[in-house]
Amino acid sequence: MSDQVYDFKVWETVLHAFLNSFPYMVLALYSFRGHWRFSKKVTITVLAFAVIVQMILVPLILFSDNPDNPIFDIILSAIHIAFFFTVVKDHIGKLIFSVLVLTNLGTLVVICAKCLEGIFFPELALLKYHYTYQFFTLLMLIIMVPVMYQLIFKHISYSTEDSSSSPAGTHDVSGYMWYYLWLIPAIFYLIWMIISYSGDLSSTENRMNPISALYLLLIDAGSILIYRVIIKMVYLYEKNTALLAENHVLSIQRLQYDSLNERLENMRRTRHDLRHHAALLKQIRESGDISQLDDLINMYTEKNLLNQPLINCENETVNVILALYSETAYNNNISFSIKANIPKDVFVAKEDLAVLFGNILENAAHACKEVTDERFIDLNAAYNTTSSGTHSLTLIVKNNYATEPSVSEKGIFHSTKHSGDGIGISSVRNITEKYNGASTFTHQDGTFTASVILYDNDEA
Repeated sequence: MSDQVYDFKVWETVLHAFLNSFPYMVLALYSFRGHWRFSKKVTITVLAFAVIVQMILVPLILFSDNPDNPIFDIILSAIHIAFFFTVVKDHIGKLIFSVLVLTNLGTLVVICAKCLEGIFFPELALLKYHYTYQFFTLLMLIIMVPVMYQLIFKHISYSTEDSSSSPAGTHDVSGYMWYYLWLIPAIFYLIWMIISYSGDLSSTENRMNPISALYLLLIDAGSILIYRVIIKMVYLYEKNTALLAENHVLSIQRLQYDSLNERLENMRRTRHDLRHHAALLKQIRESGDISQLDDLINMYTEKNLLNQPLINCENETVNVILALYSETAYNNNISFSIKANIPKDVFVAKEDLAVLFGNILENAAHACKEVTDERFIDLNAAYNTTSSGTHSLTLIVKNNYATEPSVSEKGIFHSTKHSGDGIGISSVRNITEKYNGASTFTHQDGTFTASVILYDNDEA
């Protein structure tokens, strides 16, 4: 360490490190509270560790021979990035975007705090990290953090609720946008670095310069407006796709509701005609022609679908899908075997259940319709709870097919309904990713097998 005399104390640098790390990390964690990778206890422990590391490292940097070296800013930024990527799980582009926006927010707070200190305490402002600087930093944080949350971070993780259940393909489009949107705050960060560390003036003198401070303030204000437009655009896009997913589920429920009403109407007609059928049975008994009795039984079965169960499992959403495709299978001479043990309440969202079961069964039914021989679909679904209390949902569906599935070099199945890639399996894979699960799709000897397992994220 150098023998030079410093005009600030260690406790002031420690406070400086705390104010420039803790509020931003808390803002990030709160904004992505639905995407924590670990439990609440572990996350808070990692937060405390990251803040303490910076509270130790920053004084060492500020008391070094060259505290204005930009490499130190890069090191501190790397700590923020490592913390954020460790405790938050989301799209990598969105995480990079958020880190850069938080960094630019820190820049705005620093500029405003030092500029205000220079106005009210010009002599103390030259002391760099005097407690008056920390006072204005705290003041700016109290003002700016709530504003930034309302304008930007409030809706940044909206897709945590619905993105995986969006109609096929929309999740990929949203992710594609985040691969490039992070470049915008990156550009503003580079502009700030160039202005702060170029020329003969130190970074402190640059921030105290009213013209320089005003220029950087205008840049940051403009960047905030741009971030606001970006977040609002993505938020509205993902909200619309979520509504489309909900409409998709409602349409399936409506189809099943109409189907059930039709069955009930058939039963009413059957009861109304029961006295006529009773007379017919009496006539058959007197004539001794048993073949007429077989015709009557077949008529009852075919007309009222008596061999199709109305209840396949306790879960209402899954039961709707199973009952709908059970009737589809019956009408297309497909043998549909169902073993579903799924309770009423599960950790998987209703929209995700509908997309998961609906897409797999839709593909299976479509493939079976092309088979000229015996057709079959075998479904086995179970909700499992281990002795430690963890929950998982498994689904295995097997069906035969006539057209050999085509797979691209990237492992994406081509659609047999239209040109291009299949979107049903892509939606299923998005759901498995959302629930930290796994999915496999294999085909061999005329049988296609789809296997999916989902895990409860809250227990991770």
